[in-house]
Amino acid sequence: MRKILMITSTWNILYIDSLIQGILERIRGTDIRLHIFNAYHVANGSEYGRMEQGIFQLPSPREYDGMLVAVNSVGETPHINRMITSYLQHGRKVLSIDQQFMDQPCIGIDNYQMFYQMTEHMITVHGCRKLNYLGGPEANEENQKRYTAFRDCLAKHRLPLAPGQTLHMSFLHSDGEKAYEHWKQLGLHLPDAVLCANDNMALGYLVAAQRDGYYAPKDFRISGFDNSEEGEIYSPSITSVNRGWVQLGHDSITRLLDMIDGTSEGRNYYTKGFCVFNESCGCHSHAHDNGQILQYMYREKKTNEHHNELHFASQQLLCSTSIGPQMPEALEQCCKLLELDALALCLQPDWEESNVSEGEGARMPEASMPQAYTDQGPDRLTSLTPDSWNARDDYQILLFSPLHFQSISLGYCVIPYNKDLIPYDKHRKFVDNLSLTLSLIWQQKKLQQMNLQLRRLYVRDQLTGLYNRFGYEDLAKNYFRKQQGRIYMMFLDVDNLKTFNDQYGHDMGDLAIKGVAEAMKAVLSQAPIKVRMGGDEFLAVGPYVDEAGLLSLEAQMELWLAQYSELHRMPFPLTASIGHVWNEDAGSTLEQLVQEADRRMYEIKKARKRERENL
Repeated sequence: MRKILMITSTWNILYIDSLIQGILERIRGTDIRLHIFNAYHVANGSEYGRMEQGIFQLPSPREYDGMLVAVNSVGETPHINRMITSYLQHGRKVLSIDQQFMDQPCIGIDNYQMFYQMTEHMITVHGCRKLNYLGGPEANEENQKRYTAFRDCLAKHRLPLAPGQTLHMSFLHSDGEKAYEHWKQLGLHLPDAVLCANDNMALGYLVAAQRDGYYAPKDFRISGFDNSEEGEIYSPSITSVNRGWVQLGHDSITRLLDMIDGTSEGRNYYTKGFCVFNESCGCHSHAHDNGQILQYMYREKKTNEHHNELHFASQQLLCSTSIGPQMPEALEQCCKLLELDALALCLQPDWEESNVSEGEGARMPEASMPQAYTDQGPDRLTSLTPDSWNARDDYQILLFSPLHFQSISLGYCVIPYNKDLIPYDKHRKFVDNLSLTLSLIWQQKKLQQMNLQLRRLYVRDQLTGLYNRFGYEDLAKNYFRKQQGRIYMMFLDVDNLKTFNDQYGHDMGDLAIKGVAEAMKAVLSQAPIKVRMGGDEFLAVGPYVDEAGLLSLEAQMELWLAQYSELHRMPFPLTASIGHVWNEDAGSTLEQLVQEADRRMYEIKKARKRERENL
């Protein structure tokens, strides 16, 4: 069996899906397995995009025979370059699609030649003399080649190109609208032609112009690149370049396999593309295909339906509130609702305790493995896929996606590919919803932890670590009820605390208070409620012990305090007056027991004071 890695950045869901369809045509019925590590929203250089690219750091070159790189929407590529270097060092073959990296073999359309033809068409067929260029990121190789072709064609025809007539943006629909407004302020928004580096920006430019009452091709001509479905059915239909994406996918996997087998030299290879001249440049009137429009409308309807299903699936996950027994059932419901063959969540170790990585995308700590949860239950994870999946080997193509919240990586998810997963935007929306849902669970857990910490501060005495009076009121009644009233109670008062404070300072007084608290912790370990009631008074509540047992505990307390006094070289022995009560037949209320223990303690304290005065 051969395993191929493919890393993708999805600037256009139909582009990636078409590539996968072409690859699937080639590998169907073979023992080849394809693992796709996909990142969304990476073109704009945002923190979100940076976290998305963290998924590229997960796969190890030891696990794969070769790698396909389809990330032509990314500008700066440090992650990609490091990844390619590592694979080459391990002797793996690397083939990129549409954009070349590190002088490695690349397969794709001849961007320069096709954009040159488009520019030549505008100049020679339509007589355009003033042309604007709207491109993608300046660091993007495809954009660079298209812009070079644009400039070279203008130079051949001796046409000027002023600096203001060129903009480099991010391939987005909104960039087309922004470019129109920018050029409008400069008076350059209605040239003879606007040549855009993709259809998204061409559509955005047309929308913005139409708001001002300007239309192509009457007021200006415009072209795009990619021949997208939206551009085909728009009015006017967009003049563009068809790149043959399905065939590109088929040819790319074929070429990579040939490189792995040693039957290909591994040089650059151009696939066939062709210009599609439509209404936006003023060519023949385009008769819109009603069937194509209806198909597009159906896809949009299905996309909306899937979005509603995704919201419901997210609610199912959120209702589980944590990763536990309910999670497999929630994941199973997601699979049924979204028609997924299977689903696995691979989460950072101890992610619910907030011990997760910040700023590293989906990369896992070196010494630990993620926790795996599938629709069938918790699973072991000795590789990037659940062990039960590896044992069955049912899925030829798997899709890996990062899960993160702001700059915090939560892990990743794995879904077997199916034909409806990407075209209806189902996968992207599901991953986004999944990240949001897990982040809400994460925040909920963190809030619970903060509330617990605040509660501990609220009910604990800061000097001794024992419960304070609030803690006693919060716990004692429930404990009394749980024990059905069968408890013992000790009321303690530190002897001579005023003398410690007045003659030897408050540090010595604090040492005395801490000594009594430590004695209670050591000797009265079976009492779950140990309280500093305030000042020099302490209270302990525990399960029923008879009087003999209580007298034994008091003797141990006296011995412990004597040893503590000697250890800390206190000026005189630390002692405490103790009054105890027990409730064998549950005949007294909690309040009655407190009052009786306090009364007995006070009697003992008075007796000890008389003894000291007599001495």
